[in-house]
Amino acid sequence: MLSKGVFLAVTVAVGALFAAFQMPAGWLLGSLLSGMVCTLWIKKIMLPDRLFKWTLAAIGGNIGFMLRPEQFLQYHSLLGPFVVTLVLTLCGGILLGKFLKRFSNVNHNTAFFCCMPGGASEVIALSKDYGADQRIVAAFHTTRITFFVFVIPLFVGLNVTGRTGLGTMFLPLDETLLALGALMAVVVLTIFLSKHVTFPGASLFFAIGLGFLVHTLFPQIILPGYVQGVAQGVMGAVIGARFDRETFGELKRMGFISAITLLLYFIMSLGLAGLFTWMTPLEWYMSLLSIVPAGAAEMASTATALQMEPAMVATLQMARVLALFLCLPFLIKWFSKQDNNGV
Repeated sequence: MLSKGVFLAVTVAVGALFAAFQMPAGWLLGSLLSGMVCTLWIKKIMLPDRLFKWTLAAIGGNIGFMLRPEQFLQYHSLLGPFVVTLVLTLCGGILLGKFLKRFSNVNHNTAFFCCMPGGASEVIALSKDYGADQRIVAAFHTTRITFFVFVIPLFVGLNVTGRTGLGTMFLPLDETLLALGALMAVVVLTIFLSKHVTFPGASLFFAIGLGFLVHTLFPQIILPGYVQGVAQGVMGAVIGARFDRETFGELKRMGFISAITLLLYFIMSLGLAGLFTWMTPLEWYMSLLSIVPAGAAEMASTATALQMEPAMVATLQMARVLALFLCLPFLIKWFSKQDNNGV
């Protein structure tokens, strides 16, 4: 019988193998792909939610250790373009919701929650309270995240050369133990804080901040590269395990329109990344990782693997999720009212 431990060991090992063969974001993609294969064709593995939170904290802490104060200086210049793309992302999500409603058999609010580009867990949790089919909403967001996490790193990695790698893979034993101890302290404190102060992206936010603080106080601490790689591998395994036969069945029940909607979502993200690049000094691939609605941790992890300023990616992604979460009650009230009026 395939246990959770064996599942994680195998998927992370496949991720390591992908990375060894210089596959872009290999740890993440290898574990994601092997996790999906196992879940769809071998056995569904139910991984605990807390595993993702601990992995998220480890990834955030690693990003914090890489962060430098001077990187914050250029963030303020991105505020205006970010707001523009945020509004367009929101409008695009609403239009895609209308498109999905028009050409599928789902009700209005189900289509709305399916296409809302906010935090997947928050959107799924709220959807049932507003008459949406939570199974369809969960299936659509799971597929969106899985599709984007698989395609975006591969797409960016194949077109951005000379940036792969996670730094020094191995360090002397004493330095390794010190670094692992510091990271564990960051992770434990992050979990504690995120339990008492909750908001979308809290774990990643606290982990990056604490990692940055520890590295500022103790700059000699350097994390070995395999730590970030293993964390990416576990994240890929968790995401892959969520794409099961039930998810596939819900999408199949919706029909081909679900695939069209996801494709339009992807095309919209490419266009918004182009607009963000035009309005900022960032290159297009950096803008894509920062703007695409695919999860802060996942895109920041990809940026880390490709050495593309993961702190900036995480900051913009978390800002998007938080802003949309704050807007969500007003959007739900407006959209539900339209639905009641038959619009």
